Amino acid sequence: MNDGKKRQAQTGREAFDQRVSVAISLARLVLMGGIVVGHALLLGDFWAVYAPAGLGYPAGPGSLAAFLAVLAGQGGLLDRTALAGGLMFWSLNFSFYALSGFSLWLAVRRRGRFDLRDYFFGRFFGIYLSFAVAAVAAFTVWVGILGHTPGEHDLNFLLLGVARARETMAYNDTLWFLTVLFVLYLVFPVVVLCYRSLRLWGLLGLWALFTWLRLRGLLAGLSFLPTAFSFFLLGILAADLVHLLGDRLRGRLGQWLLTALAAAVAAACLVRLYALGYADHLAAGGVAYDTHAIGTAAFLLLLSLGLLVPGGPRLGGALRLAARGTFAVYLYHYLLFQLYRHAPGVHQAVLAAVSVLPAVVRAHFTLGCLLLYGGLLAGGVAYQTAFDRFVSGPLRRAFAKPLVLETKKRRQEVS
Repeated sequence: MNDGKKRQAQTGREAFDQRVSVAISLARLVLMGGIVVGHALLLGDFWAVYAPAGLGYPAGPGSLAAFLAVLAGQGGLLDRTALAGGLMFWSLNFSFYALSGFSLWLAVRRRGRFDLRDYFFGRFFGIYLSFAVAAVAAFTVWVGILGHTPGEHDLNFLLLGVARARETMAYNDTLWFLTVLFVLYLVFPVVVLCYRSLRLWGLLGLWALFTWLRLRGLLAGLSFLPTAFSFFLLGILAADLVHLLGDRLRGRLGQWLLTALAAAVAAACLVRLYALGYADHLAAGGVAYDTHAIGTAAFLLLLSLGLLVPGGPRLGGALRLAARGTFAVYLYHYLLFQLYRHAPGVHQAVLAAVSVLPAVVRAHFTLGCLLLYGGLLAGGVAYQTAFDRFVSGPLRRAFAKPLVLETKKRRQEVS
């Protein structure tokens, strides 16, 4: 291949990778927004702003009438869609497991190699360190501000990732997601070994096995991990297929083919989500969410929609920065909601701020959600940027090389 063709191929690959990067960032932003909105709907005051008077949170087989009444009370299609999506928020955790596997595997495939030391080094400083700080913060808030009497082992449980034990759920229940993800991170090197020996067929086999276990309900009573692993593998498999597409869909024709494929997948997922979130309830006469199916369709929909957005260095950089802030939002938004519930001063201050909002915000659910999520995301970006710069960044650099505790001269003097 001559130099001109090499440059053209490289440019085509870069354009493809930029589009995928944009898709990942947009998916993270939307998924995090859905989870924040879902938790906000569980707050009585937030729910009361947008639901007709007297209608409680619609959950369970007997709540179809309330579900329809709440949707009918919204100002337009966008508000109805946002509210219906917010009610399905728990399903988005499965989408996040798939997106985590997708991002992780795509990075490995792009490099073409896997370094175990670098992998765990990155997981510790990129994920666990922030988790540990959030766990200590939750413990401090509940004990020091809200007056909770801690158990002897509560902080130990939190730091060890036992965030959904009976003793620790009150501190910050959303940390449970990361405790499961930590286990998936431990298993991930085995996936790499499997791929090295069996290639794509190995990934397909693993995904088929754990999806079968999930659909049959086997092991579900013993552990949530097989279910989470099946979605993690779904993301890994999708990433491998996307990487292979990137090797083939280059040039202008390839970009058009990618756009057409992404649009087709997005359309199919939209139809599927409409059925799962609305039409199936009408047909059954009750509200019962298929959380696994919704999680799968949402993951594929958001990736496909993201691939329809033209990538670019500036857009990609801005979206990556915003998406990085979603990690801090996930770690702290539920704790902030708990402060709102249980700290009278915080509760009154928030209500006072809400009372001066324009009427249009209170009249349109979508605007209220964007304002809430936008504020949390801006704070998350600022926090995460500061944390990376002043905490995790310096520690990464300090431990990038082994620390020598004693020089050779000092050892000779001691001996």
